[in-house]
Amino acid sequence: MPILPAEPDHFPANLWQDDSTSFWQGRHWWCLHTKPRQEKATARDLRSKQIAYYLPQVVHEDRTPQGRKTRSIVPLFTSYLFLLGDENERIEALRGNRLANVLDVSDQENLAHDLRQIHQMLSSGLTVVPEPVMPVGAQVRIKTGPLAGIEGKVIKRGKRDQFIAIVQFLGRGAAVDLEDWQVDQIEN
Repeated sequence: MPILPAEPDHFPANLWQDDSTSFWQGRHWWCLHTKPRQEKATARDLRSKQIAYYLPQVVHEDRTPQGRKTRSIVPLFTSYLFLLGDENERIEALRGNRLANVLDVSDQENLAHDLRQIHQMLSSGLTVVPEPVMPVGAQVRIKTGPLAGIEGKVIKRGKRDQFIAIVQFLGRGAAVDLEDWQVDQIEN
């Protein structure tokens, strides 16, 4: 089955052009936290209402259990997209039943700078992959399952993350494979 064409990752078309600063007057960025798998549908809703948004997307390649390659276009930040608008446009975005939350952005300039860089990276044609939530070396606590409450460190990233619990006195440890959603990062 052929891959469907990518939907626009931003609206309007001149959102990231340098001369579009007049468009930004009276608007600021909001971070929309969607319900699971509702990012693209939310973007379609915003586009139909002529509300500016940015939904960074990447190509994801995988294999079926039978070994066939699959290719899809997925959001770079799962469950998040960004709305550029005023209070009325934010309220209009909430009218659908696709959002879990709308996060206020306190540092507008920094977010706009970061989003512009993400857009430039994605437009470069180079392969861009999502960076994991828990980087190698992060102290974490397992939050679900039979190992709930155990604390340790992320030691390897790959198809599956490896978590290690260390007996400091011996300088030895034991490793187990985990997913990001199974652990919480511990602040040092």
